[in-house]
Amino acid sequence: MNVERGVGALDRDTEAVLGWAIREGATNVIRHGRSKRCSIQMSRSGGEVRVDISNDGERVVPAAPGNGLVGLEERMHEIGGRVEAAPLPHGGFRLRVTVPLDHRVQPELHPTAELAAPQR
Repeated sequence: MNVERGVGALDRDTEAVLGWAIREGATNVIRHGRSKRCSIQMSRSGGEVRVDISNDGERVVPAAPGNGLVGLEERMHEIGGRVEAAPLPHGGFRLRVTVPLDHRVQPELHPTAELAAPQR
């Protein structure tokens, strides 16, 4: 596994959302990837943070998204983020999650958001 993180400091909400996305992506690589290598890359540009999780597994026909990816898509939609999940042209699979840096996570949308919510 190769991990590249060049995004600088992030607020707790963003870290929580990205952590959940990375766990989902890594779990899918282990369960479904049949791969030898996995890469996790994080980048920051234009007010967004993007995470790409890719593997070199066999080229497979994509199945319907499972509960994990559906839940991830729902969470990202709620905060204005995006999820792209697709096979790569020469084999393997990539999950790309993009999170706007100006989002606010509501406690009912994310279990760890209460910890990250500003105190009043």
